Amino acid sequence: MTATPSILLVEDDEAFARRLKKNLEMDEFSVRIAVGGKSALEILSRDYFDLVITDLKMPDLSGMEMIEIIRNERRPGVDNDIPIVVLTSINSVDTAVSAMKLGAADYITKESERTEIILRLKKVLEQSRLLNENRYLKDQLERSNEFSEFIGECREVQRIKTELSELARQDISVLLIGETGVGKELVARALHRLSNRRSEPFVDLNCAALPDDSLLQSELFGHERGAFTGALEQRKGKFELAGSGFLFLDEISELSTASQGKILKVIENRSFTRLGGTKEIRVNCRFLFATNKDLHQEVKDGRFREDLYYRVNVFPISIPPLRERRMDIPLLARFFIHFFCRKYRKPQKFLDQSALDRLVGYAWPGNVRELRNIMERLVIRVHTPEITVSDVESCGLAGGESGDSMLTLPERGIVLDELEKDFTRQALERSGWNQKTAAGLLGISVDRMNSRVRKYGFTHPSWRKHKPL
Repeated sequence: MTATPSILLVEDDEAFARRLKKNLEMDEFSVRIAVGGKSALEILSRDYFDLVITDLKMPDLSGMEMIEIIRNERRPGVDNDIPIVVLTSINSVDTAVSAMKLGAADYITKESERTEIILRLKKVLEQSRLLNENRYLKDQLERSNEFSEFIGECREVQRIKTELSELARQDISVLLIGETGVGKELVARALHRLSNRRSEPFVDLNCAALPDDSLLQSELFGHERGAFTGALEQRKGKFELAGSGFLFLDEISELSTASQGKILKVIENRSFTRLGGTKEIRVNCRFLFATNKDLHQEVKDGRFREDLYYRVNVFPISIPPLRERRMDIPLLARFFIHFFCRKYRKPQKFLDQSALDRLVGYAWPGNVRELRNIMERLVIRVHTPEITVSDVESCGLAGGESGDSMLTLPERGIVLDELEKDFTRQALERSGWNQKTAAGLLGISVDRMNSRVRKYGFTHPSWRKHKPL
């Protein structure tokens, strides 16, 4: 649900101001009256509003003069971008048009019906929201469109998709847990697209990407002009830019204790102030968090605040590493190749079986991000339609298996043949007894899978049996 829009009504005719205030509050606007332009500027420097409605003819400071000051003088605390609607009489429409040239968003006549006034104010607020987001959304557009789907068919990915569908319309915080490169941002964006806030902005910040607390807090809270050396103008932070949308804080475990405390306060109070400012600004966004660490252990070790942990860990979703969803590797690899062929205007390419086997057998310490980078490199470097295993190895997979062993040999030892038989059976069961998919899970060719099926005598009703000649 969107927050109640707050309006500063600037009018020296107090009787008219009270009538208009009452009418606006009937439509769930929050209205505060300022008697005259000078009073309005003082209030705007201290408090936050979504919109200003101002009369043009006032004795102490005219509406035109007030608009010029707001738009051009950069007074401390005053939002230069706040939308302004001017009040005028039917006979003074030309003056209202002049006010719009100075930066007013619209005008309404004092004789207008309440329904028309409400309609025009809502339109101005919506236009302001879109303009306010435009700068940020331009920066995000390429990333949000590049890989818009969290791709996979394995059981773990299907579980995540089910959880996202259930969470989409519940305004609770979500914690995404997984190794670097598993696709936590893709899952966050998928939840945003499924939610009833999909038309609102998706704003993200990597907490590990900024070198110190001052920069991090400036990014999150924004700052007023003169708040610190180099703060030459007012700047809105991520909390403010998120509006009624989503704020995704990645690598939350990398926050300092001081920054953890400040974020906890925002989550609890749903409000904040810009650096160097005094005005409280409301927070109406939905929070998403992500980490590649065990936050519970970080709490035990004294590196993460326990009170913030319970605020963040409302609904955790664990995203498996790529090595635990090997059956998805061929699907992902083909998707990335298709995408990059289109992006770089290259003829479509395909991976031969030996190349696929090599990809499925690799441990992928960098997860989906590493796979994506390898596929991009292959599309650029390989000039033939077919991508072979030697092409794959020349693009970064030449060192054999990467990362630690996934299994530990028991002290009493093991019968290797029984282990192979057990894993072959598990792969077949997990893949619905599809031998090609099972081969992908084990990182072997289809021929080698057929050989093991014959060796261990596996059968299944879905397999077609050859009748004797």
